[in-house]
Parts: sequence; structure tokens; C-alpha cells
Amino acid sequence: MSPTARIIGWGMSEIGTKLKKSPTHLVNQALGRAMRQAGIGPPHLDGFLACPSLAEPRFMPAHCLASACGVLPRRDIVVMTIDTGGASPVSMLLQAKSLVERGACRTVAVVAGDAVSSMPSREFLEAADGACDLP
Repeated sequence: MSPTARIIGWGMSEIGTKLKKSPTHLVNQALGRAMRQAGIGPPHLDGFLACPSLAEPRFMPAHCLASACGVLPRRDIVVMTIDTGGASPVSMLLQAKSLVERGACRTVAVVAGDAVSSMPSREFLEAADGACDLP
């Protein structure tokens, strides 16, 4: 019988306009709350899924976030950036479910965060337009 995927904890960061906090800070805050609720810590995670942020574009966003959240460096963890636009959160949940049910992971963090309301309007519009540019 294959393992059953289930949500064991969730967390939210502060929400508001002009917080002046980075997406990394907000994700770290939400992940910390989720892990406390679940009674686990970073060493318990063997999967980490994240989607990119407009306010803080990075190369390999999931790896950057996992490092900032104290999950990396490790060799025994699956880290993935999932970018399917507005469907990224649902896509990450489906991927986490698949990882657990296939036995590839036991405990997967699914994280997302952005701080676009802290960006000046022009900067936000340029970042959003740039994300749609064709190669």
C-alpha cells in the first residue's frame, strides 16, 4: 500500500501593504509557523517545493529559499522550483502529493511568498512585463 499524502501543518506570514520585508523573510516566517504547528524542524523535511517571486527574482529560487530557511545544505532532500504562473501553488501541492505517494519523500514543504505591494508600481510592472518576454 502506498503512503497517503496529508497536510500536517500550515503557516502564514504577515500580510499587508508596504511591509518592507523580502519574500524570503515572509516565506521563512510562514514555514517556521507551519513546522512549529506540525511539531517538526528543517531536518525532518526531505522535500522542499517553491515558486519564484516577482519582488525577489533568483536563479534556482527553491534552492535559495531552502538555504535561507535552514533546510540546505543537505544531500538527502528533493528541492524543486515549480513555475506554472498563477497555478504554481496548486501545482506544488500536486507534486508534493506525488512525491509522498511514490515514496520519494515523507515530509515535503510547499512554500510561496512575494512582496509585490512593497515594490514601486513602475518596478512591479517592469518585473511582470519582463516575466512575459519571449526568449
